[in-house]
Amino acid sequence: MSDYTEAIFERKLIDLRDSQKEIQSLSQYCVHNRQHCKSVVKVWYKNIKTTAVTRKLTAMYLANDVVQNSKKRGPEYAQEFGMVMRKVFEHLAVMDFNDKTIMSLVRLIGIWQERQIFDKKILHEISKIWDQKHKNSGAAKVPGLDSESPKKRRESSGSGTERRKSREIAEIEDLLDASMQASETSDAQEETLTLSPRQGGSPGSGDPPEPEELIQALQDLENSASSDAIVREKIAKLPPEVSEVARIESLQSVAEAKVLNGQVEEASTLLDDYNLRLQEELKDRKKVGSMISEFLSAQKDLLAQAEERLELYLDKLDKIHGVKDELKSHIAALPDIPVVSRNF
Repeated sequence: MSDYTEAIFERKLIDLRDSQKEIQSLSQYCVHNRQHCKSVVKVWYKNIKTTAVTRKLTAMYLANDVVQNSKKRGPEYAQEFGMVMRKVFEHLAVMDFNDKTIMSLVRLIGIWQERQIFDKKILHEISKIWDQKHKNSGAAKVPGLDSESPKKRRESSGSGTERRKSREIAEIEDLLDASMQASETSDAQEETLTLSPRQGGSPGSGDPPEPEELIQALQDLENSASSDAIVREKIAKLPPEVSEVARIESLQSVAEAKVLNGQVEEASTLLDDYNLRLQEELKDRKKVGSMISEFLSAQKDLLAQAEERLELYLDKLDKIHGVKDELKSHIAALPDIPVVSRNF
């Protein structure tokens, strides 16, 4: 099961350091919990609005990595982050950033535009906001995006002390290069069939559970209360007098009454605890039932999409075969061209 809660993610954002490894690790956490994408973006947006100026660029790199790494699994993060990016850049535009940070944000926008990460309208709006707010800074204008790599810029900028101070930020900038190169490599390779369910999902999330999550949920049920043979045996071995009111009349002394009272209290505690576990198990089983239902629904939807795609390609294949047959017939109908002898 997912360990995501808003409090956990908020703490992870607070503890996030300016390093490529930590950004990628937290990005994977977000992608794994993409059924909570609305909550993730809400907490991220709150964080970037309140965090220190020096940490805002790191938050932006995290958002970029999450969106780019989740594209193949579905458009949820691109849609959710896209809805807040205008407000985010309106906030960033009034910050007092140094030229290096401004240039990094310009480069980030340039990558989003080139890769069409967000809707064109959103990209136009954030680019316009950034250009307007920083029109006096030559480094900040998006259309004039410098294609020079971060490594080359670092080699030509500042003293040794200044380079050491910017080492961690420079490492994160390399993350942009890595994500860009990975995306370009993916586009250059043969097109891969990627399907996404049109509907269904984990309870209340709008996203079907991952197979691993469903398997883990089913495995957890193996250790449920109804499978606890030890407790069930204890309950079966409880003395009959603890559940028969008529036995009270046969008590002969206070000592016997105290013994029976202790047995009743012990049995009551055992049964109360077991009943609570059974109630929790019932909730878990209902949740797993919903997950299975939504998973099957999503798989049926994926199957339908695959069948539609297969039908489309079979139709294209038939057309190709038709052209091939026509070409063969045409070639067969062409007159033979006499070979001119070279001997005169």
